[in-house]
Amino acid sequence: LRCYLPSGEVKTEKILSKECYNTWLKSRNIQPKNPQESFRNAVLGHLCAKNSRKPFPKDIERNLLKHLRRKRTWHCFKGAAAIGCYGFRGIGCHEHQDMIDLDRIFFATLAQFVKDYV
Repeated sequence: LRCYLPSGEVKTEKILSKECYNTWLKSRNIQPKNPQESFRNAVLGHLCAKNSRKPFPKDIERNLLKHLRRKRTWHCFKGAAAIGCYGFRGIGCHEHQDMIDLDRIFFATLAQFVKDYV
């Protein structure tokens, strides 16, 4: 599924669509016992780069997080499961890396300040 429009804009709703879920489900060699939860784990695994999964590109992650943090059932599970109804409270892979980088900048600046003025 393509997440980029011809204008360059990112559109990630398709990742949470019924079409994407069904495509993912058909691609499984062995059908999962709980397919909805398995799909949820796959999406969140790529979002957070868990279990050696390749993370989504930064712009897709940022846009997808906007949808996942809403307290709404994912489009692919409407009427079937309550996945997404509480919203995603975790942080994405790139979001986490940005936080680490900000911490490094802050502590380097603080160390320089202490060195210069104390």
